[in-house]
Amino acid sequence: MDWNHFLRKHAKCASSALLAPLVLASSFTLAQTADKTKSCRAESAATVPAIVELYTSEGCNSCPPADKWLSRLVASGVTNVIPLAFHVDYWDYIGWKDAYAKAAYGERQGQLVRAGGTTTSYTPQVFVNGRDDRSWYAVAAPNATAPSRAKLTAEADWSAGKIAITGVVKDSKETLRVRYALTENGITTAVKAGENRGETLAHDAVVREHAITAVNAAGAFSIDAKLPANLKRERSQLHVIAETLRGEAVAAVTLKCGV
Repeated sequence: MDWNHFLRKHAKCASSALLAPLVLASSFTLAQTADKTKSCRAESAATVPAIVELYTSEGCNSCPPADKWLSRLVASGVTNVIPLAFHVDYWDYIGWKDAYAKAAYGERQGQLVRAGGTTTSYTPQVFVNGRDDRSWYAVAAPNATAPSRAKLTAEADWSAGKIAITGVVKDSKETLRVRYALTENGITTAVKAGENRGETLAHDAVVREHAITAVNAAGAFSIDAKLPANLKRERSQLHVIAETLRGEAVAAVTLKCGV
């Protein structure tokens, strides 16, 4: 298949709005605990992971190949990549409302597009470390070799309806902030309208919640994140990313708690 032709044929433009950049990230380690009543903790590793952001929609019939590609990336178990599937809502109007889409995700997509010096948002669109990557289909997993520029420690304490995220960023001479992305794997949807009517779509690494927060003078941060009512904790991952105020990731951790 000529994938460049595929992208040109199926790329769908959408208006974009400003959003504070949600950063791309650095290195991470996986921490998990079997006791769901306890929190889990992780420290960043020496290498910055590749941050893969897929912008997709259940209302887009060009998106399933990219969804499957990201699922294969998740299933591969690579530890130097953070996969994030942002579902956008600008295709809801054509007949199917994507339950995992948020307007803010389309706004972030537009921010990345403008930062890259172009004007077009489309689905499916893949960014690797903040850059539009139109050759994603030819790569099993991006490489990650850049060294971390800070040490990030994060802890997550799950309770009914929320997750308390605390931590500290150290060993950096730059002014930093922190953002988190809560993702969920193993989601399936029977689509009953729109371009994918009659299809059952499978998704992984779906971004369910995310936000940015400041760190104090000591590098410490604290976030109380609301959990979606239908989130399956055993299928979820929490990514915490330290970044500069320019949006450049310097360290990251991934926590998988309570499985």
